[in-house]
Amino acid sequence: MNTGLGDSLSLRSRLISLCLRPNKLLYRIFRPSPKAIRRFIHPQTWFASKLIPSTRVRTIRGTFGGVPGITFVPNKQTNPNTIIVYLHGGGYCIGSSSTTHRIGLRNLAKFTGSICHSIDYRLAPENPYPAAIDDALAAWFEIVEQNPKSTIILSGDSAGGGLSLALMMRLRDEGCKLPDGAVLFSPWTNLTCESETYATKARSDPMLLRQTAIACADHYAPNPLDKKNPYISPIFGDFEGLPRTLILVGDQEILLDDSRMVGKYAANAGVDIEVDIWPTMFHDWWLFGPLIPESKRCLLKVAEWLHSGE
Repeated sequence: MNTGLGDSLSLRSRLISLCLRPNKLLYRIFRPSPKAIRRFIHPQTWFASKLIPSTRVRTIRGTFGGVPGITFVPNKQTNPNTIIVYLHGGGYCIGSSSTTHRIGLRNLAKFTGSICHSIDYRLAPENPYPAAIDDALAAWFEIVEQNPKSTIILSGDSAGGGLSLALMMRLRDEGCKLPDGAVLFSPWTNLTCESETYATKARSDPMLLRQTAIACADHYAPNPLDKKNPYISPIFGDFEGLPRTLILVGDQEILLDDSRMVGKYAANAGVDIEVDIWPTMFHDWWLFGPLIPESKRCLLKVAEWLHSGE
């Protein structure tokens, strides 16, 4: 477990952090539904992605095992034999490849020099568990079948990071091909929302509230007993046999313990795992692309890790 790979918070990151904080107050006051949040957030992030065009990455809409998604193709493929399969975050209730994650995924493809297939699995509450993991599994099978000679990396952030872990456990349990490695950004791995940092990081986290996490968990897994199912909360699962994994997380996140505990349990199970805790950083900072310098440094770390495993 490494600490100190991030520098002190840049001025631009401080400004982004300040801009994010009012969203917590608005959520406390209005408690909007996932559908309302999508109507508000998705158009804004789509528009932002148009304001920050990328001339170095092409985007191609497609389907993977019948599941829609977007492929991000860097013009300069420095890592042509590696494919990234990406599962986006958003509490299983919001988010998509073309809106909330478009800027970040373009940069992920650019800095790693790898093609990235991002999967738009069905969202809750309209489609609760197991819709997301079933979609991820269907997409995974098709991508693996079509790329038998490629190195395939599974990646995801927040809920998508937890979904990536759950998918790997399911693949292992069913005797299917596992990823050659996994990169997880601030994964949400415990939907009981009971870890210590929900309290100790409540004030410092500019983006996430425990109430938000609980609401999303209830939408995705309405039965309280399900929340300790490893395919929903992989922190309760068996980590033995999982592939080499990199986790990147900020130390100002309420989800910090989700990463630290996964690192501990996975290492105890013999997994080659690296947990990088970035001082002063907030949840999913890397998604902000050129707006903050720490985003580039984070993705360069990912590129370095990918190359070190070749």
